[in-house]
Amino acid sequence: MQSLIRLLRTRLKPIFSATFLKFALVGASGVVVNLGALAVLSGLGMRSSVASALAIELSIISNFLVNDAWTFAGRHQHAWPTRALRFQLISLIGALAQWTVFIVGNVALLWWLEGGDGIARWYAQGGEMALKPLVHPVVTPPDIGAGIYVSQLAGIAVSTGWNFFANLLWTWRAPQTEADAASGDTEQNISK
Repeated sequence: MQSLIRLLRTRLKPIFSATFLKFALVGASGVVVNLGALAVLSGLGMRSSVASALAIELSIISNFLVNDAWTFAGRHQHAWPTRALRFQLISLIGALAQWTVFIVGNVALLWWLEGGDGIARWYAQGGEMALKPLVHPVVTPPDIGAGIYVSQLAGIAVSTGWNFFANLLWTWRAPQTEADAASGDTEQNISK
C-alpha cells in the first residue's frame, strides 16, 4: 500500500505544482482568446467549424508566448524557434482533439436539444456525398447557437492535460543535472 501511495504522489505531483498553476492561468487566458476569437469570427459570418479551427490556433500562439515568457522562463534549453515549433507540434495534437470534440459536441448538442428529428433534418441538408458522416458536420455544422461555446470548452478541457505534460516533458524539459544523469533519475523533470 505504501508503494502505491508513493507512486500516486510521484505521478500526481506535477498537477499540484506551481508550474501547473501557471500553465492553468495561461490556459485560462487562452480560453478567453479562443472563445473571443470564435465569437468574432462567427459574428463575421465565418462557418463555425472554420472559426473554431482559427480560434484554436490563435490561442495556441498566445499561450506559447506567455508560457515561454512566464511559466517555463527558467527552462529554455533550446532556441526560441525550436521551442515554438515543439509547442506548435504538441498543440496541433491537442488542437485536433479539441476540434474533434467541438465537431462531435455540436452534433451531440443538436441531438440533446432537438432529438432524433433535429438530427434527421440537419443531416438531410447535406445531400448525397462521399463520407457524409465525416464531412457533413464540418462542411455544414449544425446551428446550435451559443451551444458552440459549450462544445469549444469541452474540447479545451480534453486537450489541456495532453498539452501540459507533453510540453513539460519535451518543449521545456528541465535541464538534467550530473547527479540526475548518474542516478538515472528522470522524475526530476516533472517536479521542477
